[in-house]
Amino acid sequence: MRRSGDEAFRIACEWATAHEFVRVRRPFAHSPLRPFSLLRVSPARVPASPRPSSPRPRVSASLLLIACLVVSPSYAQTQSPTQAALTFYRELKSKQYVEGFRHSVYRKAVEGLTAEELKELEPDFARTFSQIPDKIEAAGEKITGDAAVVSLKFSGTDEMQSVAMIRAGGEWLVGDRETLDAVNHQGRSFFFNSRMLVNEGEAYEMLQQIMGAEFLYAKKFDGKSAPLDELIKRGGVPADLADGAESGYKFDLTLRDDRSAFYVTATPSVYGKTGRISLYADINGIRGEDLKGRPAGPQSPVYRPKQ
Repeated sequence: MRRSGDEAFRIACEWATAHEFVRVRRPFAHSPLRPFSLLRVSPARVPASPRPSSPRPRVSASLLLIACLVVSPSYAQTQSPTQAALTFYRELKSKQYVEGFRHSVYRKAVEGLTAEELKELEPDFARTFSQIPDKIEAAGEKITGDAAVVSLKFSGTDEMQSVAMIRAGGEWLVGDRETLDAVNHQGRSFFFNSRMLVNEGEAYEMLQQIMGAEFLYAKKFDGKSAPLDELIKRGGVPADLADGAESGYKFDLTLRDDRSAFYVTATPSVYGKTGRISLYADINGIRGEDLKGRPAGPQSPVYRPKQ
């Protein structure tokens, strides 16, 4: 089957991103403390629902009012690990985020948030927790002291899901002790700090993708660099970047007059809320530092993603 030039370019960019020239790193994928861990992959590895094919799905724009329900202490203390895990997932699935998080180590991250702050976080919650299936069945639990593992069966997958639980304050909570300590330390700032770290990681990955697309474009067109719209047209970078903004960052791709070189900056859209680190990339790599919202440059130190 003969492919069009643009299709071949897109496939080549995907290959380059996946291999040695630009290796996309997922800095939060394996750490129990990775930012927004529940919003990216739940403790039970919630199976994702099928989505339309898109390089970078946009965050839901819906802003639903979050009902702040209160659980009486006597009710919470009588719940078994299985009951607490099921309540956690069912409340999140029904968009009762405050109530759901009360059954997890993230409780103090939502307690005390204003209605405006909850509304700001809601699209992130909605994007991920909508993937929780409607049907969840309990399949057993194992308790060892103040820790437990609950086995759940999610509809849509044959694989049993194991949910880590800990007992704190007489209640069983979804999550682990290390994350609980981090949440207790950061309090209501936890989700906002976590979101910034996730955004910074995604901005770093986007710069890697742009660099890979420019590298392949230069190989095909006698060392020339391409403007952003050309890279998008050829499928080298996602169309979501057409307006220059993605994942809480503003991207600006600049070419030398003769198009023999390029550099690209990624700056937080709202410093202190969507990110703190400013990033700069050219053919030599990616640099970055906290510049209070000002663009980074070639003089910035080499950027190392947080693990």
